[in-house]
Amino acid sequence: QVGKAECVHMSFGDAVERKIIDNQTLAYFLARTQLFLEACGINPLKLRFRQHLSNEMAHYAADCWDAEIFLRGYKWVEVAGHADRSAYDLKVHAKATKNTLEAQKALEKPIIQKVVEAAPVMKVMGKAFKRDAKVVKEHLSGLNKDDVLKLEETLKSGEAKIVAGGKE
Repeated sequence: QVGKAECVHMSFGDAVERKIIDNQTLAYFLARTQLFLEACGINPLKLRFRQHLSNEMAHYAADCWDAEIFLRGYKWVEVAGHADRSAYDLKVHAKATKNTLEAQKALEKPIIQKVVEAAPVMKVMGKAFKRDAKVVKEHLSGLNKDDVLKLEETLKSGEAKIVAGGKE
């Protein structure tokens, strides 16, 4: 970005792979920001991410990026900033207290758990149940695994009836 270089177009994954973006987590949030800005109506052709130069970066940052949009008459304007603090705070605290702040537990075999739970979507629930949506949501959220699976099976063949808050 020094001088008048042209923007380089690439995927966030490629930028991480080429070590342009410091890590996948930062790239994920940059990508989420792009999706958000485009959903707000920002033209992708007038959107860019600019990496901070080393002399612009905050002392605590491992990597820094700004989302910028081009506004006619204003040039490029920063609309979001992303600073990857990495583990800066933990490192400084550990150094000052002379205590390590790391925790890990090595497992011989990964633990994989299948979780079954009702996940009510309030937008849909509100339309269907109006004022009773909260009561229905609380009822569904309180169901155990077997009841959720049974309800799911019933719903596959049509409607299901439940009793929530004393109402059917």
